[in-house]
Amino acid sequence: MNINFTELSKSYRGKRVFEKISGHISDGDRVGLVGVNGVGKTTLAKLLAGLEEKDSGTITYSPSYIKVLYIEQYPVFDENITVYDEALRVALKSYDNRAHVEAIVKKNLVKVGLGENKWRQKAISLSGGEKTKLALFKACVAEFDFLILDEPTNHLDMKSLAWLEEFVLKISKPILVISHDRFFLDKVANKIWELTPQELKAYDGNYSSYKIQKENEIKSLTKEYNKQQMRISQLKQEINDRRSWYNSAHKGAGTNDYYRSRATKHARVLKAKQRQLERIEREKIDKPKKPVSPAFDIINKSITGRKFPKFLVQGKNLSKSFGNRQIFQDVSFDIKPQDKIALLGENGVGKSTLLKIICGLDKDFSGKLKISPSVKIGYFAQELDNLNNEATILDDVLVEGNKVEETRLLLASLLFRGDDVFKKIGNLSMGEKGRVAFAKLILSGAHLLVLDEATNYMDIVSKEKMEEALEEFEGSIIFVSHDRYFIKRLANRIFTIEDRKLYCFEGDYEYYLAKNKYQKAQKEIGADFRLISDNIKRLELELAFLSGKLDETVDEEEKEKLNEKFLAVARELNKNRELLKMK
Repeated sequence: MNINFTELSKSYRGKRVFEKISGHISDGDRVGLVGVNGVGKTTLAKLLAGLEEKDSGTITYSPSYIKVLYIEQYPVFDENITVYDEALRVALKSYDNRAHVEAIVKKNLVKVGLGENKWRQKAISLSGGEKTKLALFKACVAEFDFLILDEPTNHLDMKSLAWLEEFVLKISKPILVISHDRFFLDKVANKIWELTPQELKAYDGNYSSYKIQKENEIKSLTKEYNKQQMRISQLKQEINDRRSWYNSAHKGAGTNDYYRSRATKHARVLKAKQRQLERIEREKIDKPKKPVSPAFDIINKSITGRKFPKFLVQGKNLSKSFGNRQIFQDVSFDIKPQDKIALLGENGVGKSTLLKIICGLDKDFSGKLKISPSVKIGYFAQELDNLNNEATILDDVLVEGNKVEETRLLLASLLFRGDDVFKKIGNLSMGEKGRVAFAKLILSGAHLLVLDEATNYMDIVSKEKMEEALEEFEGSIIFVSHDRYFIKRLANRIFTIEDRKLYCFEGDYEYYLAKNKYQKAQKEIGADFRLISDNIKRLELELAFLSGKLDETVDEEEKEKLNEKFLAVARELNKNRELLKMK
């Protein structure tokens, strides 16, 4: 299967979205499409799916009867249709036997995480994550040759994201994924398309590979730019020199043939140098944009030189209920200086509630919460309700004690450059408002940042600028996020809420994943787990001992016996490891 598109152009009401972009998709391709919000990613996807008309260019499909399935970012459902009936309606497009279809529907609704208790609920009343799951149900039951997923990870919790990754990796057909979830793109993509206002560029590999290639491109381009600028400067100097020589020789030439020939020679060289300069100017390399400084001094203005207590926040036996519904019970934790804590858990377990308790916004709980009086807490809410829509960015962010120059430097590091700072907040996108709210939080002088889904609505570039600032921040952070790349980059401790309890992991995200996997295996396997684990440790030690003896032994007969023993122990070790996996 092949899809080729050449010089595609698209505009809306006279405003260009993109112009003359080209690309192709073949069997085995799992393409991640990235770019800033508003650059036209969804528009390109809809053109390839045949859901919108192009202005110009060509799209060819081979074979011509390719079925394209497009899973939209914002699924729309009929007002009165139930979850089950919507799923049945979708499945009947691919299957004729209704009895058979009903079995398929039930199986796949459970598969995407919509249990039987949701089947009679109206589809429009589902949460954002549940609507995404119902939209993804199409990919489980529909026939297609090419699948397009537009922001499929939106609103999904960790468990659902893990299922989606596994599901996508099992699909043998070509896939195009639009996503700001870099962890997801690292897992599923083998190509990255970067869409900019100027072009569509393809890179082999996953998102992390693309980032390395981009950095190398910028380094190479910067080197070429500096080399070209030096040559332009040299040519301009040579032209000026030749012009001076020519004018001098021309004036002094008179009827003297020698001086006239020198003047003519200077004129020829001058014209040649001018033509050379004009050619370079036509092919001029644009100056690569340098990343703006994350404004370290401003970010840490309230932190530098201050001494903090051992614990900024201590919670002991906190419990919270809404009516008869217990959210969490007997939760205890602490937050120390320079902690960067990711608070994880499925949707609805009380993560946002716990953050509000820490910030003093929810006082209806039992247990003890101790906050050091020397600590100022800054809170970032999902709702972004601390912004003045009538103010400009600069006016709303600028707080007493901060200079305009410092504030503008921080805003520039968050992609608000030049006259952008005079934009009215009410006219901004949700992603831009998120960056403004974050700048306001940093400039508030808080020592502990409490972030509730701070990267929601943001494109990848915006997320990475926020991450740069948070990495530079020397205070403490506790944050809720479903962005695993964000978590992996920032967190040095992990808190999780499960079964109304809080569990603390004293390590980063990789440590948490390994520890969590180990604990789950231990729980599932039970008593046998310890026995198998001990066997693995014993066999690993024995294998290391035999390896050392083999290196030391010279006698061939003894070496052969040791080698046989080594292979036997290695086989037994592998069996135990496989047994642990099977269990």
